[in-house]
Amino acid sequence: MEDSYLEDTVASYRENLQYKAKDEDLIRAIDAAIDDSKDLKEEIDKIGRKNKLFWELGTDENLATIHPAKSKVVSNRIFTDIETAIPILSANRPEPTILNVPDNGTKEIIKKALEIAYEVTYKMQQKLQTIIRHWSLFRIGILKYRWDTRNGYIVEPVLAKHLGMDKTATCINDSEFIFEYLKDTVEHLIQKFPDKKKEIEQLVGEGDNLRTKLTYTEFWGGNGEWVCWKINNIILGKSKNPNFDYKNTENNIFDSPKFPYIILNVFNLGDNTGLYDDTSLIEEATSLQVGANQLERQLLDLNEGRKRVWIISGLAMSEERSQKLVDKTGDLLVYLDRNAPASSINQVQAGSGDVSMFNNLSHLLSEIDNIIGIHSTSRGERESNETYGRSQLLVQSDYGRLDMISRNIEQMIEEWYNSYLQMIKVFSIGEVTLSDGEQSVELDPVRIPSEVQIMVKKGTTLPTDEVSQARNALELTKTGFIDPGTLFEEMGYSNISQRKDDLYAWLLATGKIVPPQPQMPIVGQPGAAQGTPQGQPTEKPEDKATDEQMIRLQQILQSDAFKQLAPDQQEVMLGKAKEIVNQSK
Repeated sequence: MEDSYLEDTVASYRENLQYKAKDEDLIRAIDAAIDDSKDLKEEIDKIGRKNKLFWELGTDENLATIHPAKSKVVSNRIFTDIETAIPILSANRPEPTILNVPDNGTKEIIKKALEIAYEVTYKMQQKLQTIIRHWSLFRIGILKYRWDTRNGYIVEPVLAKHLGMDKTATCINDSEFIFEYLKDTVEHLIQKFPDKKKEIEQLVGEGDNLRTKLTYTEFWGGNGEWVCWKINNIILGKSKNPNFDYKNTENNIFDSPKFPYIILNVFNLGDNTGLYDDTSLIEEATSLQVGANQLERQLLDLNEGRKRVWIISGLAMSEERSQKLVDKTGDLLVYLDRNAPASSINQVQAGSGDVSMFNNLSHLLSEIDNIIGIHSTSRGERESNETYGRSQLLVQSDYGRLDMISRNIEQMIEEWYNSYLQMIKVFSIGEVTLSDGEQSVELDPVRIPSEVQIMVKKGTTLPTDEVSQARNALELTKTGFIDPGTLFEEMGYSNISQRKDDLYAWLLATGKIVPPQPQMPIVGQPGAAQGTPQGQPTEKPEDKATDEQMIRLQQILQSDAFKQLAPDQQEVMLGKAKEIVNQSK
C-alpha cells in the first residue's frame, strides 16, 4: 500500500515538471523532485565529508581524545597516492580527432582551436585536476559550462554538495532533472531577474541590503530541455535551454538540448546510486589506513617505552641526585619515599615491536597502493637495489591500473570539446580568436559544420615513457625507418622545423647529401621548349644547372651551419667549392 502511494506521488509531481506548467504547480513539483532525491544526496554528502577527512588528515578520529603521552602520528598514504595519481591522469592533453569536416583547412583550424582552448584559454588541465580530486572524494566529478553576456564562454568545476539529480537515472541522458544550489547578491539577482525586483527585495527587508547573498535553485527539467530559477516560493525566471538554437536547428551540433553538466564517474553500476559511483578509491582504502595508523602508533609507543625507567628509593639516593642521573641519560625516573628498602635502585624496560608488526604495517600500506594504483616508483621513490628495468615495469603496471580511469576522463573531455563548439555556434556572433602566444587561430562559427564530431584518441591522456620513446626512435634511425622531424619530436626536442633546416644545411655543407638537380623536359613533351627565337643564343641545360648550383653553393658558404664547422672542415669545404667553380668555367 505504501509502495503504491509512493509511486503515485512520484508520478504526480513528475507530471507537473513541465515547462508550461503554472508557477504554483511547477514550484510544488520542483520541491517534490528535490525532496525525492534528498535521501541519496544526503548519503553521498555524508560519505564525501568522511572521505575528505581521510584525504586531509589520514583519519576521521578526533586526535585530541588520545592521551597526550601517546603517539598521534598519521602517515597519510591516501593523500600521497591520490595526489600522485592526479597529475598522472591529467598529464597530457586528450588529443582531439575531427570527424565529418571537409578537408579544406577547416579541420586543422578546429583541431588547433580546441588544443589552444584546452591548454591556454580555459586552462582545462587545472580544472581537470580539480574534477578528478572531486571524483575521488565525492564519488562524482562535475564540469559545468555556460555563456555569460559579459565574459563569454565559461567552464568551471561544481562541487557535488551543490548539485542534486534524479536518483532513478543510470546515466545523464536518462536523468529527468538536475538542480544546483547557487548563491548571489541581491544586487546581481535583481540584474538577472528585473521583473522580480520587488519580490527579491522583500526577502531581505528594508535597508541597504544589496550586498546580501541569497541562495537560490537552478533547476533543469525535461532531460535538459528547459531551465528555471527559483527562490523559496518564487519562480524568478524560466526559459527553454539557452544553449540550443530552437529557431535554426541546423545551427546546432547537438541533436537535442542537453544538460550543461558533464559527469565523471567510473565505478557506477547503474543500480541505486543514480549518477554517483557505487564506491570510491578512498572508501576502499579507509579501513587499511585506520589499521596502518593504529599499528604505527603502537610501534612508536613501544619504541618510546624502551627508555630505561629508574626506580630509586629515597634511602638509597636523594631526589636531587636522582634527577641529575636521569637528566644525563635521558631516562625516566620513579622516586620512592624513605619507607622503601635502601637497596631499591632498579631498572625497568618495556618490550619492543617484533618483525611481524613491521611486516603487517608494510602490508597495509602496500594494499592501499594496490587499491589506488600507485606504488613507490610512481611516487618518485627509488629503492637502492631497484634496477631501471624493474622500475619501468612498476610504472607501467600503475599506468595499466589507472587506464580505466583515464578512459573515462577522455570521454569527459570528448564531451567538453563537442559542447564547446556547440556553444560557439549558438552564441558567438563573429570569429573567436584563440592564441597560445606563438600562434593564433580564428574560429569562425559559420565554418563549423553542424555534422562535426569530435573524438578523443584513446590513450593520449596518460604520460608516455619518454626514455623508452627516445630509445625506440634512435633504434629506428639505424634502419632508416624514421624521418628527422619525427625523430626530433620523439626525442622531445623543441623548434623542430628549425632543427630540420639546420640538419639539411649541415648535410649539404659536409657533402653528406647532394642537392637535387632540376630535370629538363625532353623536346616534344609538354613543358619543353619547341624552338629558340631567331637571334637569341640557346640556353643549355648544363648552364641552368650550373647557375643554380652556384647559388646553392653561395647559400651554403654563408649559412650558420658552415660557420659553426671546425676550421679544418671549412678548408675542405672551400676546396670542394673551388673545384666546383673551376669545373663550371
